[in-house]
Amino acid sequence: MSTAIETLTAAFGDAFAQLGQSKERDRHVVVTSWPSLPIEIIRASGLRLVVARALTTAAPVADAHLEPGLFPGRVRQLVDAALAGRLADVARVVIPRSSDSDYKCFLYLCEFVRGGLAAAMAPTALFDLLQSDGPHVGRHNVERTRALLESMADASEHRPSDGELREEIELTNAARAAARRLAALRHGAGRVSGTELFPLLGAFWHVPPREYASLANQAAEDLASRSPLPGPRVLLAGAPVDGTDLHSAIESRGAVVVDELSAWSSAGSDDDIRCNEDPVAALADACRCRTIGARLPAGSMRDRVERALDQVDAVVVSLPDDDATFGWDYPALRERLTARDLPHAVLRGDAHRFLSSADGERLERLVEAANRRRAHHG
Repeated sequence: MSTAIETLTAAFGDAFAQLGQSKERDRHVVVTSWPSLPIEIIRASGLRLVVARALTTAAPVADAHLEPGLFPGRVRQLVDAALAGRLADVARVVIPRSSDSDYKCFLYLCEFVRGGLAAAMAPTALFDLLQSDGPHVGRHNVERTRALLESMADASEHRPSDGELREEIELTNAARAAARRLAALRHGAGRVSGTELFPLLGAFWHVPPREYASLANQAAEDLASRSPLPGPRVLLAGAPVDGTDLHSAIESRGAVVVDELSAWSSAGSDDDIRCNEDPVAALADACRCRTIGARLPAGSMRDRVERALDQVDAVVVSLPDDDATFGWDYPALRERLTARDLPHAVLRGDAHRFLSSADGERLERLVEAANRRRAHHG
């Protein structure tokens, strides 16, 4: 494994786990529950983003206060860190309103602070950006994004100018281009597994853009010389994942995950942000129509799915117990898959824990069906 690959993988996996270990490092950190904030604003303000992730470690403090089956693991881990005092020294906690569970997380955190259970937690705010197409959405989103800018400026004592924001957008666009180069290695005769590539794409959120662009381009060069991987190509759909456990389960059965519908890896498919007169408005609109999650506009999600289906032989749809959204989208997805003659499997278990025997059997049958389809269609 190259140094670039190791560095990006570690940045993806370690950032949230390291919170609470260094006051000096934490005071420059903004913590969030999902990668759906305009990262350019955070970085132009002199801060860095750390996104909570579901981990295999337990969250006993959170579990004592959160209802079972309602919150994904990433939210439980963030609440656990808050109640355990690990977020006491961070600059801000910003929760995006990108799903019901994220919004409930914000309300619970506020109540924990009010009740004295998380008295040491840093100031917490809701990024109330709407992901819809209503006539007044644009103005509302620009107002909310400007409010986030002011909050970041208060936290860092530096208010970035429009010029600084435009420069940060350019730097981040270069990082996006490097992420796209990495993502392209899974397309066609793919040369890298989803288990290995997902952390390299996810590190986009944790690594400064200049450094990320350099490391990602070096990783792409290192990976490009590999031989194509055998096995059917799989799309991971349904509730967005924030780790590689499900990738590993699929790929251990002989398939290759070549795409996943997740904000963590979306940098590998996002176009550059085009900034005209108002950089704040450009960033607000990018968050509205790009962030993959429960409230992404239906048309945007449909387009994203259609592009992904052109690359794959089968689809895995993850619908765990804590999902309250993507199950409603499944019938329409099933119709599209049937029309394309693409086999699929629905998994009901937690994507970050060991597969149940039933889900394991579903995956086995799916890979067999995908191999047959691949052989039939050449």
